[in-house]
Amino acid sequence: MAVRFHNHQRLYKRRKSEIDAAIARVIASGRFDWGDEVPAFEAEFAAWLGAAHAVCVNSGTAALKVALLALDIGPGDEVITVGNTDIASSSSIHHTGARPVWVEIDPVSKCMDVDALRAAITPRTRAILPVDLYGHPADMKAIMAIAREHNLVVVEDACLSLGATIDGQKIGTFADITCFSFAPSKHLGSFGSGGAAVTENADLAEKMRKLSAYGQERARHYTMHGPGGMGGLHHETHGLNERLDEMQAAILRAKLPDLDNMLADRRAQAARYSEGLAGTGINLPQTLPGYGHAWRNYVIEADDRDGLANRLAQRGIATNLTYAPPMHLQPVFADYGISIGSFPVTERAAVRLLGLPIGPQLAMEEIDEVISAIRAVA
Repeated sequence: MAVRFHNHQRLYKRRKSEIDAAIARVIASGRFDWGDEVPAFEAEFAAWLGAAHAVCVNSGTAALKVALLALDIGPGDEVITVGNTDIASSSSIHHTGARPVWVEIDPVSKCMDVDALRAAITPRTRAILPVDLYGHPADMKAIMAIAREHNLVVVEDACLSLGATIDGQKIGTFADITCFSFAPSKHLGSFGSGGAAVTENADLAEKMRKLSAYGQERARHYTMHGPGGMGGLHHETHGLNERLDEMQAAILRAKLPDLDNMLADRRAQAARYSEGLAGTGINLPQTLPGYGHAWRNYVIEADDRDGLANRLAQRGIATNLTYAPPMHLQPVFADYGISIGSFPVTERAAVRLLGLPIGPQLAMEEIDEVISAIRAVA
C-alpha cells in the first residue's frame, strides 16, 4: 500500500456539501473582495480559540510580517527566534528591517530553549518570536515572563500548532500576537493560502487590519466597494496588500466546524504511531507535561535518517525532511557568518529528524502500513 503525505481530495470529501455551498454563496454574492465572509470567519475563528480579535491575511508569513510591523519592529532591532523551522519566521523579521537572532532549542520539544533565550537578550532586542514546532507549543509562560521582565514583545509562530494547549488553555492567547497559517496542508487548510494574526489588544488588531489593507480603515474599503461606488482615499499608514480573500474565508468557515474532529484524528494517529513503533530503537516524539500537542507533524529521530527514508520510499511510504538544514546554515543568511557547530542541538536534530504521514486525510490502516514498513526496514 502506497501512503501519500497529502490527499486533498479526501479532505474535500469530508465537507464537500458545506464547501460547495460556501463557494456557491460567494459566487452568487458577486463580492469577491470586501464582502461578509472575512469578518465572519475572523469572529468565528477567534471564538474557537477563545481569543478577542483575529485579523485574517493571505498567509502565515504575512501574519508574522504584519504582526511585527504592528509592534513597530524595524531597522536596528533584534528579534530572537529559532532556526529549525521554515524560513518564514526569519524572513518576516528580515523584511521589517530587523535582524533575526537564532538561539538553541530544547532537545525534547524542539522549541526555543528559554535559558538560551535569556542569554541572547541585548540592548538591541525588541521582540521574541518563538515557534511551536510540529504542533508542540513553546514554553510560552516562561517566554512571556522573560519578555515582561525585559519590556519585550512576543509574536508566537503558531502556524504548526493550531489546537495545541498549555495547561488546558489553547494557543492563541499567550503572546502579544499569535500567528496561524491556513495553507492547504495545515490543520485548517484553505484551497490556496491564508493566515491569521490573533491578539487580545483591540488597538493592535485595528493596526494590523490597516497594515494588511493599504493602510486604510476596513470600513472605508467596504464603502468604496459597496453599491455607492468609489469614494476617496485616506491612507493612515504605509500599508500592504496582505488580505485574505472572500472565497478562502468562506471555505475556511465551512471547514472550521470539523476542526475538532480533524485534531482528534491527528492525536489518535500519533498515539497509534507511538504504540506501534515502541521498541524499534527509533527515537519517538515526546510531549512535555502540561502540554497538548496538535500533531501537525509526527517526527521521528534516526541515526540513519536518509537510509531509512530511502528504504521506506521503496515500499511506497512518503516521508519528509523537516526544516533541514536550519536557517543559520542556509545560503541566504551566509553573510551572518554563523558556522556549523554553533547550535549543536539544532544541527543534530536537523540530520536525524524524519516526518511520517499524519492527518485526517489518512485512514488508520495507512498509519498501520507505515508502522509495519518501519518495523520491517528500521
